[in-house]
Amino acid sequence: MTLITKLVKVFIFILCANLIASCSSPDKDKVEYYQSALDYVEKNERESAILQLLNALQIDAKYGDAYYQLGLLYLEKKQMKKAFNSLLRAADLEPDNLDASLRVAQFYLFNRKTEESRKRIQHILEIDPKHHAALTLLANVELVAGEYKESLAVLEKMGPVVDTSDELQNIKGRIFAAQKEWGPAEAAFQKAIELDKNNLSNYRTLLILYQQNLDKDKAKALLDTMAMRFPEIPLVHQLLVNYYRSVGDKEQALQELLELMKIDPENPRFILQIAEFYRESNRAADAEKVLADARLIDGENPDITAALITLYFDQRKYDEVQPLFEELQKSNPGHGGGKLIRGRFLLNDGKILDGITVFEELNKDFPQWGEPYFFLGLAHYELAEVDLAQNAVAMAIQKHGSSAKYHTLMAQIFQTQGMFEDAQKEAIVALRLNPKNIRSALILSRALVDLKSYEQAVILLANMNNQVPGNVEVLGNLAEAYMGKEEYEEAEKTALSLLDSYPGNTKGVLLLLQIKFKDDLLGAQQFVETQILKAPKNENLHLLHAGILIKQEKYDAALLAYKKIQVLWPEDVKLYMAEAKLLRKLGRYDEAMADYTLVLEKQPKMLAAHMGMADLLQMAGNVEDAMDHYRQVLKIDQENVGAANNLAWLIASEPNGDLGEALMLAMRAKQVSSNSPIVADTLGWVHYKRQSYSLAKTQFEVALQGMPDNATMAYHLALALRGNKQLQKAQDVLTELSGRNLDFPEREDADKLLEELQKQDLIQK
Repeated sequence: MTLITKLVKVFIFILCANLIASCSSPDKDKVEYYQSALDYVEKNERESAILQLLNALQIDAKYGDAYYQLGLLYLEKKQMKKAFNSLLRAADLEPDNLDASLRVAQFYLFNRKTEESRKRIQHILEIDPKHHAALTLLANVELVAGEYKESLAVLEKMGPVVDTSDELQNIKGRIFAAQKEWGPAEAAFQKAIELDKNNLSNYRTLLILYQQNLDKDKAKALLDTMAMRFPEIPLVHQLLVNYYRSVGDKEQALQELLELMKIDPENPRFILQIAEFYRESNRAADAEKVLADARLIDGENPDITAALITLYFDQRKYDEVQPLFEELQKSNPGHGGGKLIRGRFLLNDGKILDGITVFEELNKDFPQWGEPYFFLGLAHYELAEVDLAQNAVAMAIQKHGSSAKYHTLMAQIFQTQGMFEDAQKEAIVALRLNPKNIRSALILSRALVDLKSYEQAVILLANMNNQVPGNVEVLGNLAEAYMGKEEYEEAEKTALSLLDSYPGNTKGVLLLLQIKFKDDLLGAQQFVETQILKAPKNENLHLLHAGILIKQEKYDAALLAYKKIQVLWPEDVKLYMAEAKLLRKLGRYDEAMADYTLVLEKQPKMLAAHMGMADLLQMAGNVEDAMDHYRQVLKIDQENVGAANNLAWLIASEPNGDLGEALMLAMRAKQVSSNSPIVADTLGWVHYKRQSYSLAKTQFEVALQGMPDNATMAYHLALALRGNKQLQKAQDVLTELSGRNLDFPEREDADKLLEELQKQDLIQK
């Protein structure tokens, strides 16, 4: 045999060997990978097992057993999406793998996909009609779907086993509870406990039943039983904490929190709970110690660090806040607590819009967290965006209704809106949650005064004055409550006490002006001037002084006072607005417009300044610029009745005005202020200019019902009646108007129209 022949034979042998290996190794390798994975599971090396199963699936993408084992491993790791996908693939590839199908059905039920779950269960029952776990799951599926009869029918089908299974008794109880059959439900849950006294879930379902029925006595008795049977299980003590908080027993709630700390002293969740409890109970020092001690044990826990930062921030200990905040930003820049503090820093620095952006981002990232909603509400409230503030705080309360500060802010918002009864309710809730909350008590007292419940207000405020003597708001509200009760001597005494503690206090000055100087303007002037000497930096006193001068018609002195105040507070626009009002009253329109111009330079979106300027421009005949200011108002506030009404009138009165736009504006004003005679007159005028005389007549009649002595509106009605061919009625209106000898802008036109109608009447006769 030649060398070449030998080499050829060797090559053919190697080639055949490789072909044989390539044909047989894939199945062998996938099994080896699979078996290796099971070995790793035995050794508790889960990551290696997952890797081997993935290797097996790379060889055979339809390897059902590998998908099943992979799904079980992902379940252990709580990677639910991966677990579901793997088990679903296993169930589809291996229809006889009933456990895979059962687990898929459980996933579907968890996600409330009852129909998909039911189909998987039916597949199992077709193979094994008595499959206990499948029947149990089916009973749950029917219960969740609201098919209570079908759910009970499944239990009946299972036979005597129901009476010996705590799990099935639990389902039975839930079926009855869902139908509000409380007695049978309670009996079933109690039977479940009897069958397995060591299954905590049986106790919990019965507890939920008692809580639904507001049966606090039975709930407490059951909780005591649970505490005796499961003394080392944290959940039981957590349930007791919740119970004691619900009945207002803070001392017992604290004891249960301390018990949680004994069971697991290093658990961050328990540490944070007890720190929060101390903080809400105004025991900041205790809260600080708990958190500081926890940081000594686990200084890297960002939640504990964030809680300590928040505590210091609330106490305005910014020197302690800054280093901790920087530490948290470095170690965990995306932490929600750190972001919240950043937002609060922005609010403190007056960067409210930037703060709002931070809080809105937090609401997206942590939708179940109440704090960002609370501070978002606070930010909107600072911007006087009351509706947005109310919505945000309502969301905070929805997330965490047991926070006193949330209800306090909501009470304040209602107070601002003049919704005093709602403010009272929210303040009472806040005080129930935290009886030492002085802010809530003050809002409640203010609400009582505004609701004219003076007797209750005096009792509450007198008690508060004993507890926190000398508080400026307490004294002010108390003096006002005495005024409401017409106990003027006590009111004066309290107001003087207020001014002794707080010289120049505006409320105290106003109350004494009302009590002592009601009919003595000169005395009032001298009294306010004395108070200004005591509190020269109280801007409100200076404004009050100018107002008293105006009442005495000392206009030059008042204008001089305004100029002096403007030197002291050059950026305060309300000073220029007050001066503009007086200048307008004196007919010094150019100077008034100069003030409005200055205000708009400082605050371009100030509606009152735009409205004042527009009115003066309109009076001066500068209609185009007046309309521009009204349009600016409507850009800022689409629902502004005055701007919409006045702009509609001006447009309709223009020779080539857009009557369609005028009608739209007048209708918008009418929707917002349906009972306004002035708005009705404007809408009637637009209809008249559009030659819709019947519609115009109706609106002018509505306007006159509200202002029956308004001569201009009567003239407008006569115009509409003439346009509607009701000449005699038009003549009657004008005749009656002429007899009143009134002086009004359209007097000459009204007389001419009456003369014209009288001539037509004579011709027809």
